[in-house]
Amino acid sequence: MQFLKQINAYYIVTLLFLFLSSNANFLSSSEVCWFLIMLIMVGVALQKKLLAPKDYKYIGIFSVIYIAFVAIRDPFINSLDNTFLLGDVIFLFKYCYLSFLFCIILKDKAAAYLVKVITHLTIISFFFYALQLIVPDLVYDVFRKLELPNDNVLTNNLAGSYSNVLLFTFTKDFHDYTNSGFVWEPGSFGCFLCLALMLNFFLNRFTFDRTSVILIIGNLTTFSTTAYTGLIVLLFLAYRYRVPKINLWAFLAIGLIVLLVCTVPILGRKMVDMYNEDMADLNHLKVLEHFYHHYRMQIPLNRFASMVYIYSVFGWQLILGVSNKYSLIFYRKFNVNVSNGIFDFLAKFGFVGLLYLFYKYAKFCKAYVKNWEYVFYCIAMLFLIGFGEPVMILPIILNFLFLSVTQTSIVKTATDNKRSREEYRKYLQSVPAHAQ
Repeated sequence: MQFLKQINAYYIVTLLFLFLSSNANFLSSSEVCWFLIMLIMVGVALQKKLLAPKDYKYIGIFSVIYIAFVAIRDPFINSLDNTFLLGDVIFLFKYCYLSFLFCIILKDKAAAYLVKVITHLTIISFFFYALQLIVPDLVYDVFRKLELPNDNVLTNNLAGSYSNVLLFTFTKDFHDYTNSGFVWEPGSFGCFLCLALMLNFFLNRFTFDRTSVILIIGNLTTFSTTAYTGLIVLLFLAYRYRVPKINLWAFLAIGLIVLLVCTVPILGRKMVDMYNEDMADLNHLKVLEHFYHHYRMQIPLNRFASMVYIYSVFGWQLILGVSNKYSLIFYRKFNVNVSNGIFDFLAKFGFVGLLYLFYKYAKFCKAYVKNWEYVFYCIAMLFLIGFGEPVMILPIILNFLFLSVTQTSIVKTATDNKRSREEYRKYLQSVPAHAQ
């Protein structure tokens, strides 16, 4: 009953927003579903009169600058045809406007509801994850019967083993012992959990409450190097926030992190092995193409291979980016699938676009943590999860372009040192009640 009381328009909008961001289900792979969900969000915004003149002005200026940027870059600098320009314009309407609508509707409640809904989805994932460990074949058979059509490009290489039923993803033989949650892959699920944990720390002033524990446990069940590195940075950030003075324990914490990276197999050792394998793959792309073509799959380039390959293909063009549809240029050589989110974003919108995204993200984080050292850790966390998974162009990341503009009063509350932690906890608890 307590759970049902929390379900309202804001909760549903957040849930739909996360389903589209997950890039794992029939909703995110269907243009019609995407359009209908955005239409619902527009209806909510208009019905609740959430759009103010300044909001129209902001998104108008953003759109004009964006369109001018791609209209100059694509045809004149990169000499690309109109297909690429159209793809970039569609990205604005599909991804950027979705993120903007979410921020406009939730406003000061955005961070709290993202944490709340991701936490609920994580709890649900524990149930399916347990079934996956106990009776994997049964789960796979049931999921395949319940699954709706999904043409997500990120799962092309998992054809025949991938199954998603909105609340959970199961990939037989690929991730038998890891938790993918509602996202397409364990590492990417870990990225969502890292973002939720960071936001929860912002809201509760870095307290390890019940929500933090759930998100940390969920992160651990992913068994993902990317998720673990992001979690380590967040835990160190929490320590530094709670103990701002440099002392012996700080050096011990740093030493422990180094020790973990060097000894835990899925951290340092895996990264070294991955780098060596990636460099070997780049030298045998023709052989790999023949092999994967036989199985009707794309060549899966890992993190480091994706970085090197994208840079080798585009070089200086990464300053301004190539296009949102840059993969069409890849297909002229090799049918590859990149997994490095940072360089994927560089290829789409360049160093200029990435710098702007990180600036808006840093501005949002600074409002909560105030200290630039702590902001640096937040940036490091985003960079690490972005480097490890192709999540940088998902709406859950793009909403940082607008959160610093739409969230005002809650930021002021979070940075008001005159309020006690108990007062702030009561304020957070009141958010769902005010959202009715």
